[in-house]
Parts: sequence; structure tokens; C-alpha cells
Amino acid sequence: MNELISVIIPCYQNAGTIEKAVDSVLSQGKVPVEIVAVNDGSHDETGRILDTLAEREPRIRVRHKENGGVGSARNTGIDMAEGTWLFFLDGDDFLLPGAFECLMGAAHDSDEIDIVCAAYTIRHLSTGVEETHACADGDRQIVYESLIRGDSALNSMCARLYRTEMIRKNGIRVPEHVRVGEDVLFNLEAFRLARAWRMLPDVIYRYELGGDSAMMRAETGRYAASRPMIEGILAFNRANHLETALFRAVIDLYVRTLRAEFGRAGAAVKLGRREVGEMTMGVVPGALAAKTRLYYHALRLCPFSSILLP
Repeated sequence: MNELISVIIPCYQNAGTIEKAVDSVLSQGKVPVEIVAVNDGSHDETGRILDTLAEREPRIRVRHKENGGVGSARNTGIDMAEGTWLFFLDGDDFLLPGAFECLMGAAHDSDEIDIVCAAYTIRHLSTGVEETHACADGDRQIVYESLIRGDSALNSMCARLYRTEMIRKNGIRVPEHVRVGEDVLFNLEAFRLARAWRMLPDVIYRYELGGDSAMMRAETGRYAASRPMIEGILAFNRANHLETALFRAVIDLYVRTLRAEFGRAGAAVKLGRREVGEMTMGVVPGALAAKTRLYYHALRLCPFSSILLP
């Protein structure tokens, strides 16, 4: 429990929420922490508030930089971190009491654990409705599939610990050119290289979803905004010879992303031969399960057939 956790907080226009986020870290009990707050070119009072907090609390270090996006801010934090573990907290979210004790308890189950994931809640500010999201648990194949489909809490870089040595030794970075789904690409590499991990059902983190949060901004023009992430996933699959093993998950990635923006029929129209060519490139149809092989041939013959997919 004496290992230091470096809490990296990328901040952009968070003047109204950053103090709450910082307080939720500093009140985490006996687990040693440092806060690395990266002010990513905010035009409001975020920078001044961070400097004031750092003057009062020696565990806080602040870096001010030109706006480069959340990936750039997180990479800056990774470079500055001095802890054994990395933890990412967005400037408009906060931790629940006991979060770090929960994570560190699991981190010490084995010397080979490089990632510990917990659950989070999303509170919709406009309605007050809360949703709980936990991480899919299983072997590397299950983790890859969940990351690509986006069907669990695995995608996020928050609500989890990463061993700093593992991240730095392997040169894992947040892709700075990707503005939607950059955390998915980071996590694919992290789980590829992690020796072991733990998935916990405990809720330790809360997103406040509404207004100008990053998650809300990501919903606009979803498919076009998601293209760099999709291309990054396809490149990851090619580099690791996973085209066939993850083909079904890639189908779901395209279909779900398109349907979220265009609806079921609209998505079937938008899924053209370019997209089918991308998702089937390198896939060995004879190695697919029978049902997935049927999907492969149906999509190759008529992309509009995706309207029949569940």
C-alpha cells in the first residue's frame, strides 16, 4: 500500500469542476498519491485554480501547455509521473471514497499484475439518471473483443491503475491525432503487453455527463469522428495477425458506430464496399466459425445485408 499512485488529470475548461476532482483524490485516505494536473490551454480560470491548489498542497504539480487535446495532455502527464502506478482522472469527474484502497488491494494479488480495472457510474446531468458500467472479464481474446465492440467499461482509461514501468518500457502512448476512441487504442496496446490484470466489480469513479464534456462532444458526427480510431484498430489487428480472430468484433464496431448516427437502415446504406473491404482484409474465411463465415460472404456479396445483423 506504500506504492505511489500518480493521478494524471488532463484539464480543459474545467474551472467549475476541477476543485471537486482534486479533492476526491486528496481525500483517498492512506494511499500515497501525487497529482499531475495538465492544463491543456484552457481559456477560463482552470489554470489559475490549479496554481492556487498547488501552492497549498505539495502533492500537486501543474503543467501549463498549449491546447493539444486530451491525448497530448495525458502523454505529458505520463512523462511527468513519478509513481509506481498511473491513474487517469478527467477534470470534470471525481473518485468515490476508498477507490485507491480497493484498486491497490487487487494490485498486490500478484507481482505480475500490470492493470487493475474497476467499475464506474455515469450520471446524466440533464435527467439525474445514473448508469453503472463494469469491465468485461476474461482472457486476452475477450478483452480485445470488448475493447473493439465498446460493450463494457474497458474502453476508458479512467477507473483503473496501470503499472508505470509497463507503460514506459513498452513506449505505450495515447495517439494524439485520434480525438474519439484514443483510449481504446491505448488500452489495446496496454492489454497486449500486460502480464496479468484484475477486473473488479466495485464502483470507484463517477462521470458527470452533460454540457461540454468530452463524452458529449464525441456524439456529434460519430462515424466520421470515429474513423481514425477504426483505422487504428484495423492497424492493430494487422500488426498482430488478429484479423480473423477479431473479425466478428470488427463487424460489430462498424455496424454499431454507423447505427448510432444513422439508424439501422441508414447504417446499411452507409456501409459500402470500402468499409467491407477494410473489415475483411486479411481475414481467412475458412478459419471462421460457420455463422461468422456466412456473415463474411454475405457482406462481401451485398454490403446492405448488414441490415440483418443483430
